[in-house]
Amino acid sequence: MKKQYAASRSGLFLIELILSIFFFIIAAAVVMQLFVKSHFISEDTININHALLYTQNISELFLAADGDFDAVEQAFRPEPLTSEQGTAAVLYFDKEWQRQTLQESAAYMIILHYDRITDSGPYACLNLYIKECPDNRNTSISEYDYTTDCIHQQEIKKYTGGHNNG
Repeated sequence: MKKQYAASRSGLFLIELILSIFFFIIAAAVVMQLFVKSHFISEDTININHALLYTQNISELFLAADGDFDAVEQAFRPEPLTSEQGTAAVLYFDKEWQRQTLQESAAYMIILHYDRITDSGPYACLNLYIKECPDNRNTSISEYDYTTDCIHQQEIKKYTGGHNNG
């Protein structure tokens, strides 16, 4: 009678051990998914921080130059971009946010769109669009809408004229 009781206790212990191992496997899988997700969130945050840093640098230079786009072009030397809506240029960056000269080797781009607004007064307007480079490298940037799916977008307006007293 005692042998039967010992066998049933060891079977119960084995089932309990299997269930606890199964629970820890499920917990480990959930934790691994959270680590992977946090890694991707961290990479996105790094990209947003770099985008904000470049946006701030370009904005401050634009405002310090009283809305003169030529000062921005001299400092950053962007590639010219054909646009029907005004002057535009683009800066290319790799995955580590180092400047690139070719679109083929770039992972990110900053599109600078400059325009003068004269309807409400002499204003200079600079729109910055920071986004990932398109997967199709044969497509020209001017052939697709660069205002959508941006990592960061900013508009800067600068009053460029004084009061005209006649």
